[in-house]
Amino acid sequence: MNITSYNVTDVGYHYIGLRVLAGLPSSARREEQTDTIAKSVRKYVSDKALRLMLPEPRGTFETVGEKICPELVHLQFAKSVKRGAYELTDKGRAVLSLLDNRQFQELRRVMATEHLRIYDNLRLVVKKHLELDAIWRPVVNADRFDNSDYITGLLVPTFGEEAAKQADQVLSTLNGSNPKKMEDALRHRILLKAVPEMRIGVPMFRAMCDRLVSLRLLNQMKHNQEGYEFLKTYTPCMVNIPPNNWHVPLDIRLNSDESFNIYFCEPDIADPKVLDKLLKAIYEVFEILTPIAGYYDLSEVRDRVSEYLKIPEAAFDEGLNHILDLDPRPLTVGLQYEGITGRRKPLVRDRGSTQIYNLIRKA
Repeated sequence: MNITSYNVTDVGYHYIGLRVLAGLPSSARREEQTDTIAKSVRKYVSDKALRLMLPEPRGTFETVGEKICPELVHLQFAKSVKRGAYELTDKGRAVLSLLDNRQFQELRRVMATEHLRIYDNLRLVVKKHLELDAIWRPVVNADRFDNSDYITGLLVPTFGEEAAKQADQVLSTLNGSNPKKMEDALRHRILLKAVPEMRIGVPMFRAMCDRLVSLRLLNQMKHNQEGYEFLKTYTPCMVNIPPNNWHVPLDIRLNSDESFNIYFCEPDIADPKVLDKLLKAIYEVFEILTPIAGYYDLSEVRDRVSEYLKIPEAAFDEGLNHILDLDPRPLTVGLQYEGITGRRKPLVRDRGSTQIYNLIRKA
């Protein structure tokens, strides 16, 4: 089975679906269930945007409930009953119990396992990242989108010596186009090269990557290389026995003859030894980056440390919050209103009151 939904980009939507189905009376009709889920998702996304100082979401999310409920059925967390309505299965109630009891580590493993078991295209994207180490999607500069040398440079990480030939083909096809069409064309060509087993479109790949990030199966980082900018995706998972104790095995049985086995990254962020490694990595990244007014861009530090340690981006944020709880604090954080975007999210600290930060430095 393949994921086909563009607008279910966050595993949090599934958690909302579980809670809505559990909370509505058994007499609730299907339309009431899906409408309530859609409204709850809209509120979740709007509240998240407000908390992170991001623009109000543009989508209406009117049909997202109609997408989430069938997915919960695919995942065997729900089933269709009389009148076409849905109710949770025993498996779904067990997952909801993990969520309600804040057993997040076990919950993440269950959700990652079930997604990789059910969705063939999602599993293939993870597998390809394991094989290739990373997939490089170019970010096209509007001032240089029709420059042959520039387009060649954007294709080098994927095509190597074939980059110039590929660039000529794209430019001849898109002569007189615009930066957005150029960017989509380059990304489409890169996906055909990286994932030739399936014809996946650029919007679907983007949506799948967003969901995989929320499952902690992928990281997405901004990467600048010799004047070229990329959105680089890679996985913190491993296929071989890892050199540290940060990974747990996921043994995913696909059928009687086939399985998909990986090591899922789950560092114990409360462990002082883990925090010490994280803090040392942050200090090392400080030596590489150039500060502005003494502070470093927190999102760039997150990107580089997560890649260096091969940990999920969310684990970095959890660890940094623990470090900031230390007395005395080894780090200081600050806020600059510019530069916050959907892919350059600030750190959220919820310690009685919620605050956000996107700058960091040594104390």
